[in-house]
Amino acid sequence: MLTCVPKMVGESLNRADARIVVRLQTMVFLFSLVVFLVAPVVEVSDSRYTALLSESLLHHLTPNLDEHYKVPVPWVTGDTANPEDAYDYQLVKARGHVTYFFGHGSSMLSMPLVAAMNAVGISAATPHGRLSLAGEIRIQRAIASTLMAALTCVFFAMAQTMLPVTWSVVLALGASMGSQIFSTASRGLWAHTWEVFIVGLIAHSTFSAEHRGARIRSIWLATLVAWTYYVRPTGALPIVLVSAYVFCVHREDFVAYTAVLAGWLAAFVGYSWAVFGTIIPPYYSASRLKLYDLIVPLAGNLISSSRGLLVYVPTTIFVVYVAVRYRENLAYKPLAVLAFAQIVALEIVMCTNKIWSAGFCYGPRFFTDAIPWFVVLAVLGLDAMRRTPDASGHRMEIAAAIVLLAVSVAMNARGAWSYEALNWSAGKYGAHQTDVFYWRYPQFMAGLIEPPKE
Repeated sequence: MLTCVPKMVGESLNRADARIVVRLQTMVFLFSLVVFLVAPVVEVSDSRYTALLSESLLHHLTPNLDEHYKVPVPWVTGDTANPEDAYDYQLVKARGHVTYFFGHGSSMLSMPLVAAMNAVGISAATPHGRLSLAGEIRIQRAIASTLMAALTCVFFAMAQTMLPVTWSVVLALGASMGSQIFSTASRGLWAHTWEVFIVGLIAHSTFSAEHRGARIRSIWLATLVAWTYYVRPTGALPIVLVSAYVFCVHREDFVAYTAVLAGWLAAFVGYSWAVFGTIIPPYYSASRLKLYDLIVPLAGNLISSSRGLLVYVPTTIFVVYVAVRYRENLAYKPLAVLAFAQIVALEIVMCTNKIWSAGFCYGPRFFTDAIPWFVVLAVLGLDAMRRTPDASGHRMEIAAAIVLLAVSVAMNARGAWSYEALNWSAGKYGAHQTDVFYWRYPQFMAGLIEPPKE
């Protein structure tokens, strides 16, 4: 029974306890991996060509896909003889060559795993040098599932330092199965997949330093922060906010941290200039943002029927509640402030995105990157709740948490199991951004009810 080994704040593990925790970590990883792999939905849209780019970097040492593969010419300048085959929005033409349009960080980080897949005969390229969509899907599915199972273990590692082991298992599995980790990040190699994994490591690193009362590992933390930006433009948020946190809380490590971060960012600029001929890649351009009419995106991202975070992951309501309700007893207040700041800043950036409804996807995809920070708040809030003497109130709070968690898991299981729900975005009820507010036929009900008759 898991309940036989509860661990309280500040208690140390003996060898027997440590072995139990390792076994639990293994069980959590394997259970998550199996669930992620068994779930049938695979979503490879923005991420198409990610694995092929990894192979190009691995085997040919170049991000220029057209040098060794037969790829479509993106419709940018109209200089192609076959315009009907020219448009692939995942590709871009730069410096006279065709390369992947979205962030290259995911492909770089995936190279060891792609090499392992290649070693057993699975490739994103056909023998004739074209994209093998079947191979791309198999590689992305395996990598995404493995990363998200590993992230579940990161959540467990954070939780078990302060909470009973049973609570830690439930929190870790609930955070993965009841969020976009399940319905989005594990379905394919979205840029979110590597970013949320790295953000999880950032959260764990800062959490661990706070818990041990030790200095941060400045080289490790700076490297993680830099690579969130390599993977996805929203990585700029950790660069600003984590750096501010380090300056305020770990000032003795700020110089070393800043030097390493600056080195990585200089390398990013150098890579961008070599590949795209610009200081930052086109995908990172601020022209994608708008600074007006923020109310509709705010409502859409929080409470709409098809993109609302509070609808698809209602456990976030409980997380914010316990963190605010027991704020006086929170163990590491600066870390809680950082977590809140990351979540709020991400929401602001999402609202300024011209395509704030996140396009073809299931649920609140853009909020995926915030899940590790919600886990931090959940751990701190639950720990503070447990240390507050009010047994009857806690029973009601825990009951509410269980109900909200069950709803969250059900909501996100729909995204991982139902192609009807995913394809809602491509149908008539997902044709416009404001369709996300249409409660008569919400995305999570697609395939369960008949569309309204007009």
